[in-house]
Amino acid sequence: MSLYFSVDEQKLTKKEKKELRRLEWQEKAKNEAKNAKLKKFSLWGGVALIFLIVIGVLVYTVSSPSSSTPNITIAPVASRDISTGSPKAKVTLIEYADFQCPACAAYHPLVDQLLSAYKDKLFYVYRMFPLEQEHQNALVSAEAAYAAYKQGAFFAYDGLLFSKQNDWATLADPRTVFTGYAQSLKLNVDQFNTDMNSQDTQNYVKASENEASNEGINQTPSFFINGKMIQNPNTYADFQKLIDAVLGTK
Repeated sequence: MSLYFSVDEQKLTKKEKKELRRLEWQEKAKNEAKNAKLKKFSLWGGVALIFLIVIGVLVYTVSSPSSSTPNITIAPVASRDISTGSPKAKVTLIEYADFQCPACAAYHPLVDQLLSAYKDKLFYVYRMFPLEQEHQNALVSAEAAYAAYKQGAFFAYDGLLFSKQNDWATLADPRTVFTGYAQSLKLNVDQFNTDMNSQDTQNYVKASENEASNEGINQTPSFFINGKMIQNPNTYADFQKLIDAVLGTK
């Protein structure tokens, strides 16, 4: 009801009554405009709320870690692969790694421990995946390791690269340091330097890098047991459980 209805219209003149009607219509129009504005705000507020909820769900979906591993198909083990252990072993562990990757350095002692514990029950394959965009010396360190591999010393040389990672990771050119590591292992230094800088070595490392990228691998280290990607275990005991499950032992 309008606030003007309380006026005794019987006592008003014709002119006053006309003014009263005008004021009532003005009040009515004002209230209708106010209600329309409130409805508009409510509508936009609801749309904004829905928008924020949708964005929140998308952000959570993208940023939340998945409990499953990607279904990635990797190349089967071939003669060109760098490996150790028995190819006839029931368990094949393949690692894609980068010598300048801190996480790879942290996992290296666990892998060494597994190789020592399982011996011929475990076949281990190391595949080079230098992350050149993230690590300035990833590529050259892989080339140095391949040069050591050509002299049968890969699994001694990679231990030096990982354990001394902080010594060479930020060097403008670590080749002299890498040659020193080869010398400490009593390798043929001249041959090592030739191989480290050869086109054959560059081709091998680049092919390995491209293969990993094409397979959909996007992080190091990435581990596969019998061709199936696994979540990186937190401890040595977790690694053991995964391998023992395949071997059928507790």
